[in-house]
Amino acid sequence: MKKIFFLCIILSQINAFAQFAVIKDKDGYVNIRTETSKGNNISDKLNNGFVVYCFEPKNNWINIDYSKNNKDRNGYLYKDRVQYLSEFMTIPLVKETQTKVLFKKDGFDISIESRNFESNSAKLTFLEKDKSILKKINGKAFWGTDGGIPKKTYKSITIVIDNKTIELPKNSFDDLFEPSLYNTKINYDKKNDILYITSSNSDGAGGYEIVWVIEKGKYKERKIAFGF
Repeated sequence: MKKIFFLCIILSQINAFAQFAVIKDKDGYVNIRTETSKGNNISDKLNNGFVVYCFEPKNNWINIDYSKNNKDRNGYLYKDRVQYLSEFMTIPLVKETQTKVLFKKDGFDISIESRNFESNSAKLTFLEKDKSILKKINGKAFWGTDGGIPKKTYKSITIVIDNKTIELPKNSFDDLFEPSLYNTKINYDKKNDILYITSSNSDGAGGYEIVWVIEKGKYKERKIAFGF
């Protein structure tokens, strides 16, 4: 028990800083490197606005995780080449229940709901060698548990901007489980008209970080990271 307790403390300290950010550079892009030094070690290039997941800076460098062309990648960049989503305007939480959170400010009205996961109506695929480990739900890999059957799932994510309603599509959250609604944060980049909805979700073992990106009133994409 003591080992588990101290592991939870360590992970919470790691996640205390780790967060999503966007690339922001005067040149319009940044070089991603394999090491924390300049040299012949450039592995990729990311344009301004690209969403990455940043870990705690060390000296002048940040280690990042990101997804590009359906591949998960990792690298390093200068710490002043990003802008954290938390630095954009915050849309505050105004109401919270066990199954719903509501955020409001300046013409924004965002509600996020959860529901119980109905395992009887879902197609569950288990490992052939170990039927206690869940591999897929409705034919898809999933986030939120470490092989166990989820208890909670997202029901809906509804965004109202100046009386215009945007419903996030089901496929933007139907493989995401154990939502922690109270961990939801919403930030708005007014200059570029981009809304970011982030959350840190977990059943205690299958933790993940999620951000949905809504640009100019339309759902654009989502990014997922393990967080540690």
